[in-house]
Amino acid sequence: MPARRPTLPALPPLPEPLPRGIRRHRSGYIVDVTVDGCRKTRTARTMPEAIAARQELLSTLCQEKPQAARRGWTLKEAVERTWQTVWADKASQDTIHINVEQVLSFFGETCPIIDITLSAIDGFVSHCAAKGNSGATINRKLSCLSRILRTAHERGALPVLPRMPKRRESEHRIRFLSRKEEERMLIIIECLALPDVQDAVMCLLYTGFRCGELWRLECRDIDLERGTLTAWKTKNRHPRTIPLVEKLRPIIERRMEACGGSGRLFPEGSNEWLRRPWDIIRYHMGMSEDPQFVPHMLRHTCATRLSQAGVSLPLIKEWMGHTSITTTARYAHFSPEDLRTAASLLGN
Repeated sequence: MPARRPTLPALPPLPEPLPRGIRRHRSGYIVDVTVDGCRKTRTARTMPEAIAARQELLSTLCQEKPQAARRGWTLKEAVERTWQTVWADKASQDTIHINVEQVLSFFGETCPIIDITLSAIDGFVSHCAAKGNSGATINRKLSCLSRILRTAHERGALPVLPRMPKRRESEHRIRFLSRKEEERMLIIIECLALPDVQDAVMCLLYTGFRCGELWRLECRDIDLERGTLTAWKTKNRHPRTIPLVEKLRPIIERRMEACGGSGRLFPEGSNEWLRRPWDIIRYHMGMSEDPQFVPHMLRHTCATRLSQAGVSLPLIKEWMGHTSITTTARYAHFSPEDLRTAASLLGN
């Protein structure tokens, strides 16, 4: 006789599925409704109350949605559009990222751009000043904010552009290397056995390139026969070609040979690889407390030496790739011989 199969105990009936947006809670139910990213919640003791609360929340959110749409873009939306249309191919993206984070941190990502009025911008300026930012630093952040708002304005998302309250920028001493400092620096670099750093310092010093321009320099941008170097991707988007200083020719030829005649002369695409060695060099130079003793100082040194050698400002402007002669004019006082010549001509 076959054995009887054991009978399973009766199971309790399955609970009724809850309506969407309602879940159980120890105090009853939680109603959680989201419409187009806008979320509202409420508690209810009974299911009928929860269902009624859900309908009320849905109705409220649907009424608020057109109002939100009329308020236009949020700051985050304007930032994303600016990245897509303006900043995508900018060379100085690290600096842009830093300034964008400062703007988003102060105003908030969800801040409607129409709420960024002159009064709100004044508050941002005061906040930056309280942090110890210089006038120049504040202006860079305001320029970033201005570009974001202008992107929205150009696309009809912001009816009126607020005026930017620019800060006065103080004139700073231009930090450049003396010949003795250059000699000492190169000795320190050689003692530290940093050949890549030594090549980079020499190239920055005798081309006047920005760091990013040098890191992007490729073998195909170098014409050894004509003796020229070409920076194609520059800060102002204007390529420029400069003569190859004979002191650099052995370095350039060696690095071209090392990379097989193609590709970049310096493998790194950012300043990070140079940061730590530069700090060590600063320490041995006794310049740890000098905030202007940075790699960009080598570019200032190049422009200063051109001016001291009597090169005219228009030629220095072309060499350095300045968009305005006003920028180049910062180096004019390094060539007093021009003034003596002018005085002689005036006297005659």
